[in-house]
Amino acid sequence: MKLLKYIFLLTGIALVSFSSSVLADWTLSPTDSSINFMSVKNAAVTEVHQFRNVSGSVTDNGDVKISIDLTSVDTAISIRDDRMKEMLFETGLFPVATLSATVDSDALSGLSAGKTMPIEAEFDLDLHGKKQLLTANLQVTGLENGGLQVNSINPIVIDSTAFKLDGGVAALQKVAKLNSIATSVPVNVQLFFMKKN
Repeated sequence: MKLLKYIFLLTGIALVSFSSSVLADWTLSPTDSSINFMSVKNAAVTEVHQFRNVSGSVTDNGDVKISIDLTSVDTAISIRDDRMKEMLFETGLFPVATLSATVDSDALSGLSAGKTMPIEAEFDLDLHGKKQLLTANLQVTGLENGGLQVNSINPIVIDSTAFKLDGGVAALQKVAKLNSIATSVPVNVQLFFMKKN
């Protein structure tokens, strides 16, 4: 009887240890990650911009949260950075954009280094005081030490009018004396998540 209890105890410990090794939390590496967006002006000129400061995590339950510091926008022209912060994003009122989603954490945990998995992810984007449900086609690649690399397969197109940013777009167009600025904005992401110990 004691032997049987001992076997059950060892089995329980093994199961707990196995579950702990399979489940994982990941933290976004801001220095390795990038979120880029494109602007099209005068229907012909395309420029690529980025946000320098991003943070985020994926829990072992599959809850994803990413925060984008809108004050870190980088267009390579300082006066344009200031105009975007003040006139477009209104960072005094809305300094951060947040993305939230739920993914299959078990599938992510099972990705060995070099293995890839395409996913179609629905996510909520909270931007400029408005929230929209969007979809992204992503490729997830397993990294050494249990990390994950997430790349957009196709650009994620953001409709600025859905977030009440069209007034800011018009203001930027006027101050820069442009004929037009497109209100549809393609976004590409490359995110690196490190597994927590």
